[in-house]
Amino acid sequence: MTGAGVTAAPRLSLALALGGAGANLPAILAALPEGGAFEILLCHAADDPPPPLPARPDLRLVGGAPGALIPELWRDGILAARGPFVATLTAHCPPRPGWIDRALTLTDGPHVAYGGLIALAPGADRVARAIHLLRYAGAAVAAEPRLVRDLSADNALYRRDAILLCPDLLAEGFWEPGFHARFLARGETMELRPDLVVEHRNRYSARAFLDQRRRHGRVFGRHRARAAPLAARALMLLASPAALPVFAAKRTGRILREPALRAGLADAAPWLYPFMAAWCWGEAQGYADALGIGPGDRR
Repeated sequence: MTGAGVTAAPRLSLALALGGAGANLPAILAALPEGGAFEILLCHAADDPPPPLPARPDLRLVGGAPGALIPELWRDGILAARGPFVATLTAHCPPRPGWIDRALTLTDGPHVAYGGLIALAPGADRVARAIHLLRYAGAAVAAEPRLVRDLSADNALYRRDAILLCPDLLAEGFWEPGFHARFLARGETMELRPDLVVEHRNRYSARAFLDQRRRHGRVFGRHRARAAPLAARALMLLASPAALPVFAAKRTGRILREPALRAGLADAAPWLYPFMAAWCWGEAQGYADALGIGPGDRR
């Protein structure tokens, strides 16, 4: 970890995962003027260093393992954070102007977590549009604040102490669905805020995102199968060929129900469904891992 840091404890720590999107950092830093109430933890894999950046007292670098996935980088940032609230962000989704002011007001709120919207940047190509429809359809449209059971961690704030109460989950990274389930089981609430907006400016190539989806799917499959009896794990693997049509039908139906998303489906489709297939292939690999028959390299 490098950086001068700040002396006063911040109200909010931003765990900003680089994820190969260093080209977006100037816009991100411009949207986060120095103010003393927050710190920026730029979390990056050892083989994905950030570009040269201006010196800022509120900016620290948090280095992760080579090839670290974004949830693993978030975990590193959460552990390094000094604020009572931690925002999880990625460099693929720069905050819009005013984001930090709104986020700071939410740290006084009653909920364990707050999520915001993820808008698609103007002029996005079909790869970016496909990623947005796949990853952010549930966080793309909202008119009023509302309580939710899930959030996109690419634009969210969490009470840090609530996360730290789940050390077994955090050891493997901040994979938000498991934490959300724990929060709800403890009777805690989460709110979606349409006034907390970031803008998806994709920096993944199609090939890189295919690999990212496969790797994320593999972790999901491994986690899902781990708690199941051996026979159930075998059934999960045998049933895995059905995952893609089910996944595609559910996500397509969700997109078609939202006019703002539906308009971009035809353009995104040539990459949207291959991205889904990559996830499903990774999920099957995760089930094989849980049975002890997967390939040795779990990346």
